Amino acid sequence: MAKSRRSRRRRKTSSSVGDVIKVFAILIVIVSIIAGGFFVWWNQENIETNKSDLCPTDGARATVAILLDTTDDIAPVTKTDIQNRTAKLLNELPRFFRVSLYTLNEDGLNPTPIATLCNPGRLDEMGKLERDGYTANPQMIKDKYSKFQQNMSKAIDQTLGQKFDAQQSPLLGSLQNLSLLLPKPVELDAEKYLAGTNKIILISDLLEFTPVYSMYVQNTNLKLFQNSKAGEKFGKQYDEDIEIWQVQRNRLGISNKKLKKLWLDIFHKEFGYSIYRDPPLTITPLVGLE
Repeated sequence: MAKSRRSRRRRKTSSSVGDVIKVFAILIVIVSIIAGGFFVWWNQENIETNKSDLCPTDGARATVAILLDTTDDIAPVTKTDIQNRTAKLLNELPRFFRVSLYTLNEDGLNPTPIATLCNPGRLDEMGKLERDGYTANPQMIKDKYSKFQQNMSKAIDQTLGQKFDAQQSPLLGSLQNLSLLLPKPVELDAEKYLAGTNKIILISDLLEFTPVYSMYVQNTNLKLFQNSKAGEKFGKQYDEDIEIWQVQRNRLGISNKKLKKLWLDIFHKEFGYSIYRDPPLTITPLVGLE
């Protein structure tokens, strides 16, 4: 009888130890799950973006505004060069930077962009956790980036496919208005996503033609620009970096080289756009001479 009671006590003791081990194992699993969930949550990117333009809800880090002069038609070879350059621009655009396509015609700047989208980031730019699917959906990242590239490229191609013609070319006024229109850059992260600098890329033959000032009449003479009211009307201190892709034309014997120098002089000497900016105002000729 005594032996039987001792056996029952041993079985109870063994059962108690087993229960403790089970509870301890369950606790380890629960703690591991909580720790894993906290790790994933802590490493998730908490920058919210809009579905419409893929831009952060707080704003883009900077805007690259492409301003296309549609007052004169552009040759096919030049259009191809523009398409190649814009494709390179899209590939090199930093994450959460916006690219917007604007046009100008004889009435000036169209304030509504043809297209405006932010670069949501490529999958290969993400961290290992995002690429492996722990803190993000890799397929969603690919889809968003594909939407960004395809929609912007399509907008540029469709715009270049139109016929261009106008009675005047208000280039300086359009630049001025676009500068006033662009949103200020936003810092999203003090370590990773700092605010940048807005940029305007003007695609034009640079032949300003308005009742205030005409390069067809005054040609490339800076003195004649200074004697007109153009400086007073269109002068502005630009905070943006400005880049110009020059459509080259054979027109009225105006030298493309002298025309380029005139624009540099207007911005540096009349508008105070410092030649020591980093980068300075750049004017690059496009392929083709029309």
